[in-house]
Amino acid sequence: MKVGVFWRRFRNVELQRRLTPDKVYDDAYDEAYHHYEALKEAGFDAVLIEWKDDPIKTYEVIQKEEVDIIFNASSLKEIEFLELFNIPYVGSGIDLAATDKRMRKDIVAAHGLPTPKYVVAYSANEIPSVDHLRFPLFVKPIMGRGSAGIDEENIVYDKSRLPKVVSKITEKIGQPALIEEFIEGREVTVGIIGYRNPIVLPLLEIGYNNVKTNTYEHKMFDNEIIKCPMEVPEEIEKRIKDTALRIFKVLNARDYARIDMILGKDNVPYFLELNTYAGLTTAVERGEKHVHHGYMGYMAKAAGMTRKEFIGKILESALERYGFEDKELLLA
Repeated sequence: MKVGVFWRRFRNVELQRRLTPDKVYDDAYDEAYHHYEALKEAGFDAVLIEWKDDPIKTYEVIQKEEVDIIFNASSLKEIEFLELFNIPYVGSGIDLAATDKRMRKDIVAAHGLPTPKYVVAYSANEIPSVDHLRFPLFVKPIMGRGSAGIDEENIVYDKSRLPKVVSKITEKIGQPALIEEFIEGREVTVGIIGYRNPIVLPLLEIGYNNVKTNTYEHKMFDNEIIKCPMEVPEEIEKRIKDTALRIFKVLNARDYARIDMILGKDNVPYFLELNTYAGLTTAVERGEKHVHHGYMGYMAKAAGMTRKEFIGKILESALERYGFEDKELLLA
């Protein structure tokens, strides 16, 4: 059994590069190397594979290395490639990866789970009516990642400010803009690993350092105030975890995912989005290069997991889905 760990240049910052190319740091290789090391520590044979622009070249490397399963697929293009060539991989399938934030919100709402009301704008000149929405509003890319395009101006208190923010999303990032009600409360993110018997990790609360939301720079340069486990009454904790687990299941997430929510002042956990490519990096080992710390890495630590146990469990979930049941044989 051999695991190929994908890495792709600028995987986390490709959208933000369109706005501030001089303020991005590409940690794609460092992140993949973290996963590679964790898998080796867990006893798996692993190899790093760089994603090529020509998918045939990527396929040739996979064949040459005799890889059995891929870890760290990080875009819809990569998942389409793996599906096309029938290569097993870790993480959610094309049925979820191909959906945008709007579609996921609609599915969640259809199952009776709370999520802020929204509209979608395709240009600054054609913004749908927002009269039925409660201000302030929050504007973000419909398929964004890594807080790309997010700064404090994305919180909109006045309708006259909407065109400027929508234009940033639609013209500079090149995506439709999701405009939703801004729920005041505590930002909480919930990590879940597994598939048949998913495990909900300790809750993580994201506090802000002199900003009103988790902007790109605030997040990518680890400026957040992290509280993990989040301090909430037991009944509220259970409500958040139960809601997150239902979302994980109704969206058919696989192996790992992170659900972002706002715990409103009414103690209702409102669904914002599900991250299929959530960051999994943990604290680096002594002597290793610093790498941006993933939220799920904090959760794993709070759950008492080492990085090899954490990454290993995620891989084992995928192996179980594909029918590779004998772990001793896999490690041979």
